[in-house]
Amino acid sequence: MLTSRETASLILIGAAFLALALVPTIRKQLAPAVGDLIRTGLSRPLVVVYILVVLASSASTTLAWKIGIWDWSLAKDAVIITATVVLPMTFRSLNFKSGRELSQTLIRDTTGLAALLAFYLDSTPLPLVGELIVQPIITVVAILRIVADANPAYAPVRRVCSGILAVIGLSLIIWSMVTLFAGSLDLSGLLKSLLFSFWLPLSLMPFFYVFGFYALTDTIRARFRVIRRPFTPRLMLAFMVGTRLRMGLLTNFNGRYNNVAEASGFRDGLRRMRDFRMDLVRRNREEEARLSALIANVGHGGVDEDGLHIDRREFDVTKKRLNWIWTCQNGQWDRQGGQYWDHLTDIIVDAEKHGLPTNHGFMVETAEAGHVWRAWRETPGGAVLGVGGRERSSMYYYQGDAPPVGWPPESEEWVDAARSQWPPDWNKDDGTCL
Repeated sequence: MLTSRETASLILIGAAFLALALVPTIRKQLAPAVGDLIRTGLSRPLVVVYILVVLASSASTTLAWKIGIWDWSLAKDAVIITATVVLPMTFRSLNFKSGRELSQTLIRDTTGLAALLAFYLDSTPLPLVGELIVQPIITVVAILRIVADANPAYAPVRRVCSGILAVIGLSLIIWSMVTLFAGSLDLSGLLKSLLFSFWLPLSLMPFFYVFGFYALTDTIRARFRVIRRPFTPRLMLAFMVGTRLRMGLLTNFNGRYNNVAEASGFRDGLRRMRDFRMDLVRRNREEEARLSALIANVGHGGVDEDGLHIDRREFDVTKKRLNWIWTCQNGQWDRQGGQYWDHLTDIIVDAEKHGLPTNHGFMVETAEAGHVWRAWRETPGGAVLGVGGRERSSMYYYQGDAPPVGWPPESEEWVDAARSQWPPDWNKDDGTCL
């Protein structure tokens, strides 16, 4: 006899198929998308990934069976956790920058979504109406959370979904406690299911790491093929030894180190990879020093002997956004026949995307019927940086302790970026050393 949980699942699946078959609007809108999704999902590279995931999950499940934390009553758990946790984590491993980041994410997901699924699958079923309500919610929210995890821009969505799943999980715990006291819950079976839900994803951490490491390596090999310097077998071996099989080193192996492909052989390749690691160490030290100086100089006004402001918080992002404003002003000049804008500041600055507060403080002003412009911002430390122009492609920089008064190029406070030495704050690179 079917439980209320199984009955609800059959009802929902049947309703979905009936809606797709009987409602023309739904069929017209969903059928092409479903067809495209199926064709994409069954492409050869993805099928290979599916096979690897199934093999890895099967091996982990077999080991769990050998040590006594799995039996055939948990077959459904193995399938669902593989599909909803293991497979998405496999694809997400392509984007991790280090093994530490991978392990932290895996532990978070295992103690969250996987545990909830296991608890739901093996707890006492809710009444039929409750199952018909809870199952669609869990399905939709879990899918949204998986999708949101793949894109940092959707972090708020992921937090909301995690909150909803946490509420559902708490509710299921309360329901299970009620049924436990009523004597209708198999506590040992539930604990075994929870233990297996932790075991399956966590035991596959080496698989996720190897998968992500291989993907990063293949991306680097493709880059060298593009620049017509493909790795020879010996150089590939030197590269692998030089990375020490660390995902963090692979992530930092960017175009700055393309000279590795010029190595004459295995030993030369090892030497160049050693230089790569040493350069990373140096850059990390410089970045630590830069960040320490930023913290130490908070609240220190004025400039040093080189004319550089001491408190340099948000200098890098301020200069980059001012330069972007300059680029957009030149585009406006071309489109509007020699006139600049002063009403698009919020759109052009795009504060939230660049880690700036909503009240970002950027000011864009025009004069002489839009034929001259200036933009400036006061940083948190009190320094004022500005950029401006008059004719097409002209660029003038400003540095001071108060907003500019004059307009470029008449005012001496503005420095012609094409013909004169830049102001000290503009001449210094405040970006990351990494």
